[in-house]
Amino acid sequence: MSVSGAVQVTVGGLATGAIYALLLIGVLLVYQVSKKLNFAHGQTGMAAAFSSWYLFSNLGVPSWLAVLVGVVLAVVIAGLTDYLVVRRISEDRPGYDLVVTLGVLLILTAAAELLFGTDAHSYLGFFNTARIPIMGTFVNGNDLLVIGFGLAVSIVIALVIGRTGLGVSLRASAENPVVAQSVGINVFALRTSVWAFSGLVAAGAAIIIASRLSVDAYYMTPFLIGAFIAGMLGGLDRFWPPLLAAVVLGVFQAWVIYAFGPEAATPAVFVLTIAVLALAPKRFVQEDYEARA
Repeated sequence: MSVSGAVQVTVGGLATGAIYALLLIGVLLVYQVSKKLNFAHGQTGMAAAFSSWYLFSNLGVPSWLAVLVGVVLAVVIAGLTDYLVVRRISEDRPGYDLVVTLGVLLILTAAAELLFGTDAHSYLGFFNTARIPIMGTFVNGNDLLVIGFGLAVSIVIALVIGRTGLGVSLRASAENPVVAQSVGINVFALRTSVWAFSGLVAAGAAIIIASRLSVDAYYMTPFLIGAFIAGMLGGLDRFWPPLLAAVVLGVFQAWVIYAFGPEAATPAVFVLTIAVLALAPKRFVQEDYEARA
């Protein structure tokens, strides 16, 4: 294999890993602040992409406005999921959040199929046809956009968590909600705000993925699975380790696809996951509070 081919495969893998990481950021923030897993995270983003597609392709709404409406819709869905449903779950009923968010996932999927059909549709392209010269070869402009966007979002959120008053409130709410409430932090409002922000992140990731592939009711599922696997490997109570795991997972998948074909990607990922969980030293996979929101 030539150097140019290796660069193209690796950059494509980095782009996939950046998408996993971007999706995972929303999952991490929600889990760390509310101790809940949102299985509907990917479909919340799907609702943003699918609704914006319908607005600009069927109703003639300007694409920028259609995307904005879709993003707002995702923010509202995520915020209401917490405010109307998740917040009502008693703390002495562990696991109910999984059932509830799975129900939201099914509702959003059924609504998308009912309103927009079951076919896949082409979405807006973001530098998909651009070719950027790197190390004697040309890489897709969309790949570089995704990598840069994912890195920028990760750094900004890490800075907010670690170096701002909002970050202090988030960490306090995550570590001891009772104490945080006693010092004047509105824990419930903060949690709902984090859920709403996760909808914004999901919408961004879903729109980027749609620009690379197409949009339908199920296109987010494999990417959310990849994000959850990275979170499991890196630890949901951490920040940078699971994001790094997401990037490594994307590169690993890209090389597996190159070497063995697309059908080998999913089995290889699960084999890798089992191997890491079984063989890695416990300190590398156990969840601590390294950079909790």
